[in-house]
Amino acid sequence: MRIYKAKAPMRIGFFGGGTDVSPYAEEHGGKVLNCTIDKYVRCMLRPSDDGTVTIRSLDLEEVSRNVTGRWDGKLSLPQAVLDAMPEARGVEVTMFSDVPPGSGLGSSSALVVSMLKLMGEAFHKNMTPHELAELAFRIERVNLGIPGGRQDQYAAAFGGMSVYHFSKNGVIVEPVLSDPSALLELESCLLIGYIGSRKMLTEHLVNDQVSRLQQGDTLRYHDETKAFVDEAVKLLRTKRIADFGRLLHDAWEVKKAFSPYIAPPVVDEIYAKARKHGAWGGKITGAGGGGFMVIACPFERRLEMERVLSEAGMQVRHFSFTTQGVHAWSVDSDE
Repeated sequence: MRIYKAKAPMRIGFFGGGTDVSPYAEEHGGKVLNCTIDKYVRCMLRPSDDGTVTIRSLDLEEVSRNVTGRWDGKLSLPQAVLDAMPEARGVEVTMFSDVPPGSGLGSSSALVVSMLKLMGEAFHKNMTPHELAELAFRIERVNLGIPGGRQDQYAAAFGGMSVYHFSKNGVIVEPVLSDPSALLELESCLLIGYIGSRKMLTEHLVNDQVSRLQQGDTLRYHDETKAFVDEAVKLLRTKRIADFGRLLHDAWEVKKAFSPYIAPPVVDEIYAKARKHGAWGGKITGAGGGGFMVIACPFERRLEMERVLSEAGMQVRHFSFTTQGVHAWSVDSDE
């Protein structure tokens, strides 16, 4: 029996988040800087003997089946992926994520990209990273109507540290670093940690940001957020990591003006502790409300920062940057 597997990386969004969301991206042009990390959504496919389609989520402890053309169970996102791949019949798909749902690391999009790559490997459908990202975007944002932007799908498909340019004419991917030591130096001065689920806040939060933009309340903040991207790239390329961290602080102060729901009290409290103990800057890694935070600080303050933030309730997680996007492969199995 041939078994197929895939994994897609999640990402830390550094600058420009929110400018990849419609209608700003189409009307004004969005620009985002992010980098993928070694936290993945992992999937496996094996043939099913009875011709049914079964989805198993190991971390959510949920099972969904399609026997007569209708799904049971709650796994709407992987269900939508399989609905978009009509050749995927008579299969069992098993999956899990390295982080909790609502992480703000782009795990939902990583799931969709991972499953699409898995299906491509199993059914011999080769898709370019652009095609993977666009199909993932359509499944999430159009078919299911989940609010959000485009950066997560592209990060999972392409991987690495890149600037993504969004416009009505399409998406341009601009890799940022040719010197790996710059990425390693940045990594050495960052820590990430989980501060609580933002799953229930996500839809309300994104819709609130879009509403405020359409009313004209936050257009200048979106423009300022986008402008940080070019400055951040210059700092990275010259390995001015302390200044990069300080720019994170400036950008976070602007991002909070997008919506009052971005930084609930627990976020402000943890961030204030980080700054008090020497952090250059930091931010929520996703749209806001909770999930993971990223903190930039001097290397010699790392362990102290981990202790302080752990005591404040953050679940610190070690990570490394990755330079590649989604992968798929297959093996023979007798099991």
